[in-house]
Amino acid sequence: MIIEGPEHVQELPRQETWPAGACGSGPGILHDEPRPETGLTDAYGRVINYLRLSVTDRCNFRCVYCMPPGGAMYTPHAEILSYEEILRLCRLMSGLGIRRFKITGGEPLCRKDAVSFIRRLKNVPGVEQVTLTSNGTLLAPYVEELADIGVAGINISLNSLNPEHYAAIGRTQARPERILPVMAAAGKSGIKVKINVVPMRKFNDGDLHDLTRFALEGGYALRFIELMPVGLGATCKGVPPREIRNMIEKCFGALSALDDAAGNGPSDNFRVSGYAGSIGFISAVSNKFCRQCNRVRLTSGGFLKSCLHHNNGVELKPLLRGGAEDEEIVAALKEAVRQKPPEHEFKRAAKEKSARRFLMNSIGG
Repeated sequence: MIIEGPEHVQELPRQETWPAGACGSGPGILHDEPRPETGLTDAYGRVINYLRLSVTDRCNFRCVYCMPPGGAMYTPHAEILSYEEILRLCRLMSGLGIRRFKITGGEPLCRKDAVSFIRRLKNVPGVEQVTLTSNGTLLAPYVEELADIGVAGINISLNSLNPEHYAAIGRTQARPERILPVMAAAGKSGIKVKINVVPMRKFNDGDLHDLTRFALEGGYALRFIELMPVGLGATCKGVPPREIRNMIEKCFGALSALDDAAGNGPSDNFRVSGYAGSIGFISAVSNKFCRQCNRVRLTSGGFLKSCLHHNNGVELKPLLRGGAEDEEIVAALKEAVRQKPPEHEFKRAAKEKSARRFLMNSIGG
């Protein structure tokens, strides 16, 4: 069933007022970059070759921009796609040109046998790359196996090095110093480690200097992800990317653009002379990059979501469990991609107080 518009994820109560600056600042600039040559193509000529694949909506954190303090109403286990169902979809997608897969959650390692599933996915014909997102707290026992599988990269959420701030953002008892040795072990094993940070007023805006130094000196790729006015992100206030860039150039030196063609995402990446690490900015609101969007998202419940902001897509679970042939599923995948919206409307939604009120753990970010 092709869906256009209706909500398919848990809604939050409507918020009457929006915090100033939650959407970032600056014009919505569209880049003009070369296109990949393989993959599904949508109605606007964009090549779709990358899937963000949520294997669970469960998480051991309750990040302020993602989930309520008491957690969420998780999808019942019977309604979560089995690994076999997911692999069937991945085989079909790979045959259509979607060759790169990011495993997400919730926290993906909260699901039993997630690493065994990743190994099976990596062996699907045509799959070129598998990467993983994680908060890092469950990662330590699996680093060597993930390296053996050939996982190309792990994105670690590390919003602060300050234990109190880290705990406040994640609503967790975990501490950042527990994550750092795991990151080092992953990097030593050959897995590329990226650090994801969501800069927010009153939470970690005073910690960004120390995070930058840690990444630059440690040889990590640090990515500042602009807060988006979706889900609980609408209740927080972000830090404008330009402000962060000014701080970095004042404290560490000029930023020189990097050509990061091997990456799957929209990060604008930079190096600072004399440092091993790099800096990236993912600025979905202030520097709209929809023209280059190459991705779709599959929720753990089987909804193929073609845009983070909009809810166009297709419910695949009824096809998988209703005896549909591969040809029927392929047709649904193609139609969902064809109906991918031209762009998000975060700024308009924020102004009109109409942003989608889903929980980010349900769609894998």
